[in-house]
Amino acid sequence: MELPDATKIRLQSQHLTINDLFSRLSEDQYDQQIIPEKWTIHQQLAHLVRYQEMFFERIQKIMVSFNAVFQPYVAEEDALFREMAQMNVPELLKKLQEMRETINSFYLGLNSGELVRKGRHTQLGNFSIALWAEFFLLHEAHHIFQILCMSKHISGQGPESAAD
Repeated sequence: MELPDATKIRLQSQHLTINDLFSRLSEDQYDQQIIPEKWTIHQQLAHLVRYQEMFFERIQKIMVSFNAVFQPYVAEEDALFREMAQMNVPELLKKLQEMRETINSFYLGLNSGELVRKGRHTQLGNFSIALWAEFFLLHEAHHIFQILCMSKHISGQGPESAAD
């Protein structure tokens, strides 16, 4: 088994969209509460940074244990997410890039036997290491889309409901 080229490309480039989206916003806009009880753009970024760390921890556990099992990640229950949310945006963007380089290095160095190792998500079932990458990328894409919708709303170019 080999990691699909499309996955490799997205691992290396999908997150770069985040820098572009943030470069269009001011610091005040990062923290603007668009929808009550929903995360701000800043909090979305903090979540993505923390999620990368948590994801990499899970992948490492799969590599060293047999039948690793994971509960769904709940950011609001994670003290490290709350710490991340207190960091400023440039720090978060830097951490995002650094952690992504670590994830990319790891994934691009895996052999076919390692790519088929599995870990089980209690709600979604068994995933190979390769499929965990897809899960990670889809989750990240969802939050990038939310950031895009929220930034469009802030600039007066999109409906409030788009961030749901």
